[in-house]
Amino acid sequence: MSIRASIRGRFGVVVGLLGVLMLSACNLLTQSDGGGGAITISGAPTVQLVSPPPNATYRENVAVPIQALIANAGPDIDRVEIVVDGSIVATLDDPNTAGAPSFSISQTWQPSGVGQHTIGVTAFRADGSSSAAVSVTISIVGQEAIASATPQTSNNTSGQNTDGNNTGGQQVQPTNPPAAPTDPPPPTDPPPPPPTSTPSNPVATFNQGVNVRSGPSTLFNPPIGSFAAGQTADILAKTAAGDWYKVKYYNGTGWVFSQLLTVSGDAAQIVVDAGPPIPTLTPVPPTPVPATATPATNINLVAGNIRIEPANPRCNETFNIFFDVANLGTTASPSGSISVRDIRVADGTVNGSGTTGGFGPAQPNQTINSGAIPLTIGTFTNEKHKLVLVIDPNNQIAETNEGDNTREFEYTLAKGNCP
Repeated sequence: MSIRASIRGRFGVVVGLLGVLMLSACNLLTQSDGGGGAITISGAPTVQLVSPPPNATYRENVAVPIQALIANAGPDIDRVEIVVDGSIVATLDDPNTAGAPSFSISQTWQPSGVGQHTIGVTAFRADGSSSAAVSVTISIVGQEAIASATPQTSNNTSGQNTDGNNTGGQQVQPTNPPAAPTDPPPPTDPPPPPPTSTPSNPVATFNQGVNVRSGPSTLFNPPIGSFAAGQTADILAKTAAGDWYKVKYYNGTGWVFSQLLTVSGDAAQIVVDAGPPIPTLTPVPPTPVPATATPATNINLVAGNIRIEPANPRCNETFNIFFDVANLGTTASPSGSISVRDIRVADGTVNGSGTTGGFGPAQPNQTINSGAIPLTIGTFTNEKHKLVLVIDPNNQIAETNEGDNTREFEYTLAKGNCP
């Protein structure tokens, strides 16, 4: 065999091996978990539809919030399509710019016409593969149906937490207006009409951190988001009992507990809205366990990547924190809380504490993207700050390893509008 033929043969083997490696890479993605390890992503992405809940009822001409969690994602998610009654109403291109293992999307849909509608969400990879379509059916009712609905009567108690306990509202009986006198005599010298002022729109100012839910009850769980203390939101409606307010939340709407906020503006403009039907909890009978058996749990929650928006926070301007929580155990984990502290790097001074967020249930080897957690810092501008996030700070969830629940993140607080 000649030297030239030998070289051609070896070159062909190298090209073949490169082709096999490139084909394998198309079906298997490996990504850093932010802690020195790697998370392998393979197969189709998955979609969990958070809002709206199944069989929810919304008022006609009021935007319906659509929120979904995309898991098993990675950097090659090409788009997310939102479909209503078989037609695409929104396409979110390149929705996972950070390439996270999981991320969330938020969109609103303006319904037209009463009746039932089916909302679905599907995630697509760049190679054309997609998640299984996930959908819910909701009902749109007209103004007459809302006005004629009779709220349920219930007792309501509240504590100093991020929202209240409520299962309905108490019906308020209208008072008949007095009859106007017939044919009143005109005044001899009528006074000038009093000046009229344009009433201001009602606004809620939150006295402390508060959860935002998809309906007027804590049974609408988990929350769809939160407001920080001092933030404001436009009020759109309230329950008949006045214990829950419907407010604007990003591109959609949500419900907040009335005892955690102060109303300003013209409260007379606030209409009554019963909201979606309150979920009914069905008690599940416990499974008998032998006296000698010990339930085996293997949960290991691990703190992942931290991301903030905007990336360069400014003094006294709220920014949002997004946090990955992974369950590397073999047992599913329930939902839990996340504590947030802001520390001045120069001397360890704690600037902000008491802020909390939450994460949803996590299956074995599943990563949950939690957020947005709002935070506002107004001290030590043009200096380094350190965010310290802790998963399950009160140890409510039994884990095989409690030492990997903390993650830190440094940033510089810009001066912004602060003096």
